[in-house]
Amino acid sequence: MAKDHKKLFHLLSTWGGVLLLIVAILYFALELWPRWQPGLIGFWENSKDSASLPMIGLSFISLLLGYYFAPAPWRKILEALKIPKIDKGKVRRNWYTTQMGQYVPGKLWMIVGRIAFLKANGTGPVKAITAFILENLYMMVTLTIMALIGLPFLGLANVPLPVIIALWISAGLGVVMLFAPKIQKVITHKLSHRLGTDIDDLPHISHRHQAVFVGYNLLSWTLRSMALYFWFRGFGVQSDPPFAMIAICLMAGPVSWFIALIMVFIPGGIGIREGVQGILLSGFVHGGVEVATVIALGQRVMLMIVEGLYALQAIVYGAMRKKFTTKMNHIEQVFHLAGSLFKGALAMRGLSPPPQPINVTFSVTRRCQSRCKTCFIWKHSPGDDLDLATIERLFRSIGWTYFFNVSGGEPYLRDDLPEIVRLACRFMKPAIVHIPTNALAPERIEIITREILNAINQEAPGTILTVKPSFDGVGALHDEIRGVPGNFEKLLDTIERLKKLREQYKYLHVGVGTVISRFNASHLKETIEYAKGLGVDTYINEIAEEREEFFNLGSGITPESHSYDQLMDIFKESVRGKMKDMKILPRITTAMRIVYYDLAVKILDSNKQEIPCNAGILNVNINSDGAVWPCAVLAYNAEMGVVSQDNDFQYIWRSRKAKDIRKSIRRGECACPLANQAYSNILLHPPSLLRTLWIAFRGK
Repeated sequence: MAKDHKKLFHLLSTWGGVLLLIVAILYFALELWPRWQPGLIGFWENSKDSASLPMIGLSFISLLLGYYFAPAPWRKILEALKIPKIDKGKVRRNWYTTQMGQYVPGKLWMIVGRIAFLKANGTGPVKAITAFILENLYMMVTLTIMALIGLPFLGLANVPLPVIIALWISAGLGVVMLFAPKIQKVITHKLSHRLGTDIDDLPHISHRHQAVFVGYNLLSWTLRSMALYFWFRGFGVQSDPPFAMIAICLMAGPVSWFIALIMVFIPGGIGIREGVQGILLSGFVHGGVEVATVIALGQRVMLMIVEGLYALQAIVYGAMRKKFTTKMNHIEQVFHLAGSLFKGALAMRGLSPPPQPINVTFSVTRRCQSRCKTCFIWKHSPGDDLDLATIERLFRSIGWTYFFNVSGGEPYLRDDLPEIVRLACRFMKPAIVHIPTNALAPERIEIITREILNAINQEAPGTILTVKPSFDGVGALHDEIRGVPGNFEKLLDTIERLKKLREQYKYLHVGVGTVISRFNASHLKETIEYAKGLGVDTYINEIAEEREEFFNLGSGITPESHSYDQLMDIFKESVRGKMKDMKILPRITTAMRIVYYDLAVKILDSNKQEIPCNAGILNVNINSDGAVWPCAVLAYNAEMGVVSQDNDFQYIWRSRKAKDIRKSIRRGECACPLANQAYSNILLHPPSLLRTLWIAFRGK
């Protein structure tokens, strides 16, 4: 019986409202319009000289801006509830498309569309419905605030006394409800029960988060209310004093929305909202409620056009993503990167919370078969690696990143490495996935790399995979440094296998990398010459560092700064010779390396930050046990927190401890030539970035 009742309710809310709307339109066209037309003609004759096309244009712009900010409270509520991270663009697009669902088939389906979207993105029904309830509760807070602003001006607007009394009582009830937990509990229970879930208590929301929700709602509704004011002014409606009409418009928008919200069977509240606005604004209009209502209906047409444009943009974008997936992924990456760099620059100055990191390094395991002289991970217990379920929660919480660097240990020792990369591509959408390897298992590396490439093609087409076997010297020197006899032969075998894979996969890049230490510094020229004949896409080097992560503090592996300076001159000369034949993007990347090499020498010489470091802002390291670090050098000594069932990445990333660590880095209390970190530092340091672009432009 209950199911039949629910089915009937859904049927009425879907088609009953549409039928009612059709009847209302026919009644307006056949009955009301002929009666109201003379009054409208008279109004226009008196007001056309005061009409203003620029004001109508301002109304359109104000509506566009108002609806641009409209999804923000919803998105912020999802963040506050620690709902698994969903791409901001996807959340906005869903909000706009479901917003149109309030018209056809009906308001209830707008709600169902948002909840279904959250469920499809890993959110349980309880949290999804809680988010919807909170959205409407804080909308009511906004309504109450804006009503309190407009209520004192009702007398100036000649609003009928019964309406004034009703509005004051409604505002009073709104205030009582918002500060009465028991009333909120009853509303919550009723709404959630209606949506098929029982929620007794809403979660605790911090005052800061509440201020953000209300602030965005106020911004959006103020812009929409001002659009109503500009619209009436555009049709020649005057107000004396003008602030009285502005105040009434500030109240008319949200009040009419709230009344239409109650009338769930009327799609979009069409007619109800305009009737309320007509009553409230009739005191300013020659011709009374009828004329004011018709003007408001005209503004509703513009409002629907604006909503439709945003929804159309979302639909077209979705269609383009399906047809041009790779190109759209690349365009998205550029915009995401620009946004994160801008927010990162603000965060460096303490003006903004840290953005999503553009560089995520994740150590998938500490297990390793190598016995390197420069790294002593193999001497310590590897501990437990994060399981896939925890990794999925981690990646969901991080959201977008530009560069996903897989680290270890030896990453290829994990059988589920393809699944880890799949999850990274699904939830973080990186432009580049980078995996280093010790090259001790050529066949295994080939098989797993193929699986990874297939996963990337399915989840994030166009994402580049770079696989970089370590190359620390030629022949026996490599084996000696890596601590495993026969490693060099396996390195060459691995490179050949990867090059064959490269023929089949367009976005596979094969590189080799040298860690320059006191063990191979004197052989760098020979190593560089040998690398030229390997047929790889890139050859890079970085300085061997004493890192907490590698358990090699006090090992003395780092070459002296003057020695490194001479070595870098050799390497820069080799790189510069190739630049003139490169395309612009590889040329910029190469130029950035040249700037980095000079920067590393200065840091080694001065033992201080030569340019400001944004570790813990644009870069993050996550250890195999879930520990979040600002970088691999500070590592365990600067642990921000550990990812767990209760602690997601965003909570740790914005915690008090993380803030304190960033302040320490900003004060210059550490310094290192870490290559991974230096590249993002260069991006946020204008002199270094300009030098990079100048070198790239000159091509030498």
